[in-house]
Amino acid sequence: MKAQKKLNIVLVVLVIILVSIVSFVGVYHVEKNQMVNIIPSYKLGTNISGYRKVTLEVHDDSEDMDSETVTLEDENTISDENAILTNEIEDEKTEETSTENNVDNYKKSAEIFKNRLKSLKVEDYNVTVDENTGKIELSLPENDQTDIILSDLASVGKFEITDTNTGDVLLTNSDVKNVTVETYSQYGYTVPYMNINFKLSGASKLKDISVEYNENAVIETNTTENEVANDITEEYPENAPSNDTEAEDEESNTVAKTVDLKVDNTTMLSTGFSEVIDNGSLQLTMQSASDEDALKESLYGSYNVAAIIENDPLPIEYEITQNIYVQAPIQLNNIYIMMYVLIAIAIVLSILMIVKFKMKGLLMSILSIGYVAVLLLAIRYTNVILSLDGILAIGLTYIINYLFSYMLLKNINNKDIRRDEKIEKYNKCMKKYVFILIPLVILALICCFVNWDSIYSFGMIMFWGIFISAMYNLIVTNLLIRNK
Repeated sequence: MKAQKKLNIVLVVLVIILVSIVSFVGVYHVEKNQMVNIIPSYKLGTNISGYRKVTLEVHDDSEDMDSETVTLEDENTISDENAILTNEIEDEKTEETSTENNVDNYKKSAEIFKNRLKSLKVEDYNVTVDENTGKIELSLPENDQTDIILSDLASVGKFEITDTNTGDVLLTNSDVKNVTVETYSQYGYTVPYMNINFKLSGASKLKDISVEYNENAVIETNTTENEVANDITEEYPENAPSNDTEAEDEESNTVAKTVDLKVDNTTMLSTGFSEVIDNGSLQLTMQSASDEDALKESLYGSYNVAAIIENDPLPIEYEITQNIYVQAPIQLNNIYIMMYVLIAIAIVLSILMIVKFKMKGLLMSILSIGYVAVLLLAIRYTNVILSLDGILAIGLTYIINYLFSYMLLKNINNKDIRRDEKIEKYNKCMKKYVFILIPLVILALICCFVNWDSIYSFGMIMFWGIFISAMYNLIVTNLLIRNK
């Protein structure tokens, strides 16, 4: 029985060491002749990795007008001056209304940029707008997606499905519920595709469109030109068209009835429908890719288009006038120093525990290392933003967990204590610990709802740290206590 208990302890310690190696070192495999870590990277906050600052200003149409010249005749000069005076009076009457409309458009544009960034899952961003000039400033994290996101962010984003032949608008952004991007593999290629999911009214329109614009649907072209040609032939026989021309005219009397999918008046696709679409979802295949870099580029481009389609178009046109990288306020070396200080504190606390509680203290120190390893893995896999405040939260949760270990060892550090007494003391310590954690959990949750990235990061890491500490001690520490 004692041998089995010792074996259980050894197995628990080995598992903790293995998890710690995975968390602190990583797991690597060969990819493109280099070692790549399969463990997700940390999502660093802007106060660690720096950020991109972008300025968008209202597009100035007057620059296009400057290139045009207008020549006025002398006899029209007086009438034109009178027209100008009349226009000035009308402009004064509408100036106030125009200003209010501009402010509303500026605010709406800022909100649309926020929604696009949210659709692109950009978490640590900030958007501000100058209501007087309409200038919008964005700040977003610096990573491998930043340039691709910015390449399409300033697009007006007017999505339309129109009749190819008549230009009639059939569906717009307002009919779209959401857009998802997925992939499938075929013949060694990975193909991204978008599912455009329509609202209830839009889904009904889409069904009618798929029936009306089926692949076999055709329409007759306008034959006015042919009729005019016939009239000319009757009056002037020498200008009669040849038989070949008549044949060509007859063949061009019908064309396929199709629709165009457009973004900002640029046609993405012209198509008919092979079947009735009654699920309210339209699938578009994007550019396929065989290697990882090309696939990333295609995917990121698909995400950009999806973010544009599922949100409203901009009420006014913007252009990017400034795009700069802003370095983090604290240098990376200073962050390393902070990390070394926290590690040094953890080592000192572990040494003190080992000196005071001997073998039990060593086991609890190993448990503490395992706790930090599990917490760091949770931060990576839950995509929590790691900021300077988040690093502080890791240190605080480690100390909280350490205090529980110290309190527990102080109660069971007796050679003559029986197993049932040891378990009873563990249960009492665990109950006290849970009561201590309750207000800390509430505080962490409050921080999670604060619209400030640093406080949000602190709150999320505190929450995960407290939750993992409670579960870790309920499972792993409890197992060691029962076998020691």
